[in-house]
Amino acid sequence: MQTLGEIQPGQTLGRYEFLVPIAQGGMAAVWAARLHGTRGFSKTVAIKTMLPTISDDPMFEQMFLDEATIASNIRHPNVVQIQDLGEQNDILYLVMEWVDGEPLSAIRRAAAKEGGIPRNIAVRIVADACSGLHAAHELKDEHGEPLGLVHRDISPQNILLTYDGQVKIVDFGVAKAAGRSAAETNAGQIKGKPPYMSPEQALGEEIDRRTDLFALGIILYQLTTGKHPFRGESDVITLQNIVSDRPIVAPRAFDKDYPRPLETVVMKALARDPAERYQTAAEFEAALDRVFPPNMPRVRADDVGKFVTVLLGERGEKRREALRDAIKQADERALNNQERLQMRSMPDLMSQVSLPRVSRPSQDSIPPSQGTLVDTMTVQLSTQSQSHTSSLPPPPSGDYGLAHGTPYGTETFAPAVKPKKSGAGLVIGVLFGLAVLGGGAAFAVMKLQQKAEAPQTAVANTAETAPTTAETGNAPEAEAVAPDPAAPSDDGGATLSPDELAKETKQVNGAVAPHGGGVPKPKGGTPAPTASAAPTATAKPKPKGDNGFVPPPVTDPGF
Repeated sequence: MQTLGEIQPGQTLGRYEFLVPIAQGGMAAVWAARLHGTRGFSKTVAIKTMLPTISDDPMFEQMFLDEATIASNIRHPNVVQIQDLGEQNDILYLVMEWVDGEPLSAIRRAAAKEGGIPRNIAVRIVADACSGLHAAHELKDEHGEPLGLVHRDISPQNILLTYDGQVKIVDFGVAKAAGRSAAETNAGQIKGKPPYMSPEQALGEEIDRRTDLFALGIILYQLTTGKHPFRGESDVITLQNIVSDRPIVAPRAFDKDYPRPLETVVMKALARDPAERYQTAAEFEAALDRVFPPNMPRVRADDVGKFVTVLLGERGEKRREALRDAIKQADERALNNQERLQMRSMPDLMSQVSLPRVSRPSQDSIPPSQGTLVDTMTVQLSTQSQSHTSSLPPPPSGDYGLAHGTPYGTETFAPAVKPKKSGAGLVIGVLFGLAVLGGGAAFAVMKLQQKAEAPQTAVANTAETAPTTAETGNAPEAEAVAPDPAAPSDDGGATLSPDELAKETKQVNGAVAPHGGGVPKPKGGTPAPTASAAPTATAKPKPKGDNGFVPPPVTDPGF
């Protein structure tokens, strides 16, 4: 179980974060705290928690719960509002509205050093307390029946004054109400502070709302005279003075200028017989409103606030400054916690998000629409930076560098591509190209040499085998034969070897044409009969610039 002493600023109970300790009484302690809502909403509240010494007592726990149940139903500006009740780690806590002010006990002690509280201010404070008490006394249940609520602990400690002059009654922890379990099971037990008890309360008799009015009468007497009407050397003597039959010393005995109307009101409120007191808090308030003459200005809440500010303004400012510092520290803690949570979540985010890496992706992983662009960029980068890329260190593997240079000096967040390792490939390509070029050049030279040698061989063979005109005489022309499409040549004519050409030439009856293009035709247009039916050479046009002989083409270069 977590105790109140273990609670430190920054710790939370439910939606509430502890900021600064404010006060501690006999049963509970009060902290300034902050309510956290949605969308950054926050509100300063007061949290009341039971002390560890009594937190295990069922009676005090029930009193704590009863206070929340009863006081939360009172709606009045002179009563501190109960906003929430919670429990966490076995700690019950009561959430109340935050009051920026001081208890009447502290104001009275501070004012005693300055000549006391002015009477008109004191009357206004008690009148406002009567207004709040009347609202509590008139509280009804859900059926409209009066609860008979009695505070039973009206004292300067339980009356708060704000710095803007508002009066607030707090602490209904020992209040008596009809049907309240803690009150019924502990009948006859004295509850409250002895200096502010009524005679019937001190004697353990039945009490009602008039008991609270007696306590207010004691407070009014003390504020306006600076003395307690029943104070003794001890609480026992004080109680004896309350229940005795000795007359109460009138206020004018201490001050001849004490207003008589005010003295009358005070003495009636202190009547030992409840029947002789004011019967309601509203009646008491009305009587206080008539103690001063009509021409005397009435005290307003602003006047009370100014008095409290002048008296204890420095104390209030220190509390507000401490509260501001606590809120600032709480904000810093929240920011640091948020940053730590973000740092802790970074590995999870990195595992879920695919970031571009420097290493070049495989060709299969590149979409078709991006492959061309990546290759083009790689070629451009390789070409333009070939003179200096060798001096640049390669990026480390696994680096999540997001900005890489582009040919235009800008930065891109596209996946970085590692240049292709094309040094060895380039050398091989150059060597292969040189080999191809060398082979092609050699082939061309050999072909040219073969063509150059072929005409000479053909001329020699023809000169040896072909008959001249003188040998053959006037031989009739041979009929031109169509070229064989199955034997193509470079010049488009028929292709015959030199031996075949010489053999066929010898078999022809008649002279060979001077140009070797075919056998001349006889006059008359009819072909002359030949000695045999062997085919003759195909007639070809005479090339310009030669000796008139057309050599047969070479079909096999020989290599």
